[in-house]
Amino acid sequence: MISNYFKLALRVLGRKKFFTAITLFGISFTLAILMLIVSVMETEVGNTKPLTKKDRVVVLPNLQIKKMFYDTIYTVDSSMLDGIMHLDSTYKVEEAGQNNSNNEFALSYLDRHLSDIPSAVNYTFFNANSIFNAYVNNAKVEMNTTYTDHRFWEIFDFEFIEGFGFSESSVDQEEPVAVITSDLADDYFGRKKDVLGEFVELDGISFKVVGVIVPPGISLLTSDIMVPHTLLKSVGRQEEIGFGGFMAVYLADSPKGIQRVKDDIAFINRNLKVHPSVQEYYNEVLVKPWSYHEVYADQLLDLDDDETTGESLSALKWIMMGLLGLFIMLPTLNLINLNVGRIFERSSEIGVRKAFGASQSTILGQFIIENVIQTLLGGII
Repeated sequence: MISNYFKLALRVLGRKKFFTAITLFGISFTLAILMLIVSVMETEVGNTKPLTKKDRVVVLPNLQIKKMFYDTIYTVDSSMLDGIMHLDSTYKVEEAGQNNSNNEFALSYLDRHLSDIPSAVNYTFFNANSIFNAYVNNAKVEMNTTYTDHRFWEIFDFEFIEGFGFSESSVDQEEPVAVITSDLADDYFGRKKDVLGEFVELDGISFKVVGVIVPPGISLLTSDIMVPHTLLKSVGRQEEIGFGGFMAVYLADSPKGIQRVKDDIAFINRNLKVHPSVQEYYNEVLVKPWSYHEVYADQLLDLDDDETTGESLSALKWIMMGLLGLFIMLPTLNLINLNVGRIFERSSEIGVRKAFGASQSTILGQFIIENVIQTLLGGII
């Protein structure tokens, strides 16, 4: 019986090739879009290299200092009492504006205040804001550069094609060594590997290549070359008040441990003071810890306010569910319309089969099998 249904389904699909082509295009295109969305989200927020521990990561992207200004608003009411006018005034205090300055951390500030988080099992500080250009064979090669420490290789588990990450001693001794991506190796040397020991010219310094990695595929880190932070020249920001070009990433002992890391950072935050040189304009320091997923959602939507996190992540989840639902619903309605039209066209066939004793469930089963075969063909495409 099933084999007969299969043969009949193939004949029906070949009967009107144009409508069959439309149906198969709708199915295959929908599946392709859904696969693309899932693939992108898996790369960005799933536990994939170079950050397979995304569900244990806490990020400190920046430092904020601010001062809120308030204004007193008076309301005057009048009333007559025993023929005498009485005035009754009330007031409320409302926000009238604020001074607000927001930037990445100075490395010295992170070292001094935020390097000892009791619940974090590891951490790294890095600066990924520098871009340098090199000219190789009359072609410009752009290099997104990250200055970092030796713990960077313990937090981010890059896939090394050859070599390894630089060590703590390389950082402390300011050794000009570098880890580069295979894409940069191809652009700079004309090959993706066998470049260990070669030199890359960066910011007036020749860096010896000690490792080659697969390019990172996450938006948090889009670097082409990674070098010790001790070789970073002044970033030209107000380091004395805590501003520089660095961010911090902490690793919790488990996904549930993320909240403990956040609580420890919040405790430290309560004891942070504004630098004396800017106390006239600012009186509050705000260090806001995020989970990796909150950072990713905020980069896309930027909905969170100064005090809370999670609003952007919640909104992104609803948006993604809405998009997935839309991409599923549209081709579903299209298939329903096409199938209803085909069923009306085959009403005489259905009538003949009923006259010969076919039950309603048998005919329904046939149509279901035909649609399953169409969907499988669309999936193969």
